[in-house]
Amino acid sequence: MAPHFVVVDEQASGHAFVTTTDRDGGKQDKALAAFLNDGAIVWRRSPPGFTKEVFDVWDQQFASFALSYYTGEAKIISLDGAKVHLSPAGLLTLLRANVHVIAEPSKMSHILQALDNSSAFGRYQPKVRSRVREAALECRDAGRQFNTPELIRCISAAASGDLTEEALRTAFRRVGMWPLDPTVVSDEELSKGADAPVAGTDLELLTRRLILVVRKDMSCTRVVNRTLSTAGRGTVLTADEVIATISEGAAAREAAKLAKSHAKRAREAKAKEKISLEWIAARAKRAKLQEKQDKFLRKTWDEIANDAANDGACRLRAMRLMVSTAAKLRRRALASRARGGAPLRLSPNELWRVVSAEAAEVGKQQLR
Repeated sequence: MAPHFVVVDEQASGHAFVTTTDRDGGKQDKALAAFLNDGAIVWRRSPPGFTKEVFDVWDQQFASFALSYYTGEAKIISLDGAKVHLSPAGLLTLLRANVHVIAEPSKMSHILQALDNSSAFGRYQPKVRSRVREAALECRDAGRQFNTPELIRCISAAASGDLTEEALRTAFRRVGMWPLDPTVVSDEELSKGADAPVAGTDLELLTRRLILVVRKDMSCTRVVNRTLSTAGRGTVLTADEVIATISEGAAAREAAKLAKSHAKRAREAKAKEKISLEWIAARAKRAKLQEKQDKFLRKTWDEIANDAANDGACRLRAMRLMVSTAAKLRRRALASRARGGAPLRLSPNELWRVVSAEAAEVGKQQLR
């Protein structure tokens, strides 16, 4: 029996561990595979289904198992045509271990998938559910939680009790895959996956007459919509031509993915450059607008100051008070201060003229 391989749901990908608490309160990490048979692997990922990466891990495990038990013999694995099985790395790992992988014809897995019948998973899955119910009731009565190690123990017990060597032999015999027996496949079963009902087909005679052609054709590739097709025939996935086709397809998809990533980065860089240019243009526009506003304020202030000075002068003339200009008053004040004489005495009207002129000058300086 091959070691168990279980995939559980966890965010981080890799081997699954669980933290257990001892009776003394100490905690330790323990691999979930330790609750299964020797050589078992419990792989974690989210969601827990198979992917090409998980299939590659399983390939390594199965290749190691096959080499340890059947070193020099050729081995065969029968799989459906799911895309997760089209991994060049995993198929090459199996091929190096002298394991040949055959993909069943499409729409025939309900007939040829040996492990899906009542002798294999048909017995194992109900037994797992039954053991889970029993273990959950025991945990409830004992006042403890039904945790992941309990689930793994249920899987181990069900697999060890129902997926036995004899059960698997019976499963392959019931579908006529090993030993090869086309007579067990009925027309009714064939009609389930056919576009039209199948009747009166002598599969045994057909197998004897076409086996050489079929074996040759199984190593050839058939590509439909840029992916490997198994429509109407089996395919040896480990054949050189098939692996080359799968590798080319994987390389093309990786190149397309890389080109898409480069294009995305180029678009992001262009968007950043556009934002930067827009920001520079907006800053220049704000600076230009501010300069225009400052110029307008300076001009307005000059007009207000000039109007105020003229209005003051007009009022003084209307009152028949003739005073000197602000420039003359400043020169007289400076000359008096230089001579060390008494401060220049100014009338209120003259003082107003000087103060208004100085205020206008200060305003101009601040605006600049």
